[in-house]
Amino acid sequence: MIKYEEIPYLSVELPEDVTKEKWSGNFDEERKLIDMFLSQTDLSYAMRCRLEREKENIEILLRNYTIPEEEAYRMVCEANAAVTKEEFDCWRRQEKMDWIYVHGKRMFSNSFFGTLNKVYPELLNGTACEEKADEVDDYIASVDAGTASGAHIHIRQELFIVDDAVEEGKKIRVHVPLPVERDYITDLQILRVDPAPDHLPSAADHQPTAYFEDTAEKGKVYSVEYCFESKPVYRDLSEIDPSSIDFSAIPDEEKVYLQEELPHLQFTPYLRYLAQEIKGDEKNPLRIARKIYDFVTTKVVYRYMRDYAGVDNISQYCAASLRGDCGVQALLFIVLCRISGIPAKWQSGLVANPNYVGQHDWAMFYLPSVGWVYADPSYGGSAYRKGRTRRWNYFFGNLDPYRIPINDEFQKEFNPPKKFSRIDPYDNQSGEIEYEDHGVYGDDLDYRFTPVDIHAR
Repeated sequence: MIKYEEIPYLSVELPEDVTKEKWSGNFDEERKLIDMFLSQTDLSYAMRCRLEREKENIEILLRNYTIPEEEAYRMVCEANAAVTKEEFDCWRRQEKMDWIYVHGKRMFSNSFFGTLNKVYPELLNGTACEEKADEVDDYIASVDAGTASGAHIHIRQELFIVDDAVEEGKKIRVHVPLPVERDYITDLQILRVDPAPDHLPSAADHQPTAYFEDTAEKGKVYSVEYCFESKPVYRDLSEIDPSSIDFSAIPDEEKVYLQEELPHLQFTPYLRYLAQEIKGDEKNPLRIARKIYDFVTTKVVYRYMRDYAGVDNISQYCAASLRGDCGVQALLFIVLCRISGIPAKWQSGLVANPNYVGQHDWAMFYLPSVGWVYADPSYGGSAYRKGRTRRWNYFFGNLDPYRIPINDEFQKEFNPPKKFSRIDPYDNQSGEIEYEDHGVYGDDLDYRFTPVDIHAR
């Protein structure tokens, strides 16, 4: 188990022999090497923390990569019988499918097929999906027409241990995400929390949760139900005179968002080079922020990810591979902004429309005299690739009302904190449960989001 104050040590590079065994998929040998290092009495504290975390990372990788290559190919062929093994191998080399070696065999990510279906549907069914207007497009059109209002959001969120993993009668500690009134949320009403919680969040909590102490029981579900009004303020950043933004006037309380936060908001040499290359000769920070947004949205391709806890440096990973999900893209935007002297930070929660509620992450950046504004590189990148220029431009500076902002900081502890390592030590949208003597991970934990009443205002 890693403590929160030890997470920055993930930035420490592993000994070369450990890295060799890791990416060769020789995890048994990697464990033996780590234990050998940990047995040394003169091992530095930083390296000890890094190696102890690496033992946890092995288990994360093994949970995330469970599909043998032959099974992955069979799954693809079931969707499109015309796909040859040569074509499948070409997709793998093009990094359209995520995999690692495990004990000498290629094992594909549990989410590889989902990525193909979402990002490359034409590979599976032979045709690209027709893009249809949605409630976000309707909202953007209402903004342009000067009639925008917002949305009413009412959802129920549930968390539970699957029956086969329940250890009846044992004490458990439960954290279920629960938003607080911030940003464009107004009239937040907590309609139901079941069972009665031991602790409810305050506005000061960066990753707010309803907290329960209970006894494990099959069929027991922990749920929160709430509603609020969502009305973002629209800002057309293209209408702002960049020369009017005085970045020498950044308030002291916002300057913290110019700093490194190890390990994932780390100013590595490559990220510094990349930031300089992106901005070129441009001096104005607002224009630089747009250039960073354009880079992320036009160069990075969406991918479902393994658990974030299994990635050593998320922003570096994204910059080097040019792939990643919404949170990975947001972190790359944030770190490039900070390197460029633009305060930037994390926000995450849920997207919520009348038929679907799901997890999502985005970014914020600070403009003196304007305040904090939004950037959603994932939504923006999707719009760009589909030729939807208005939507692409909209998500530089703005969000739609169909989302639930829950977490306003990355890599922050719960209140009260967990005893054992979190499934995701950096973010929290689905919740976490632990017993007194171990955490609950992987398929042993499940959750549901239910849209009760979501409609435009």
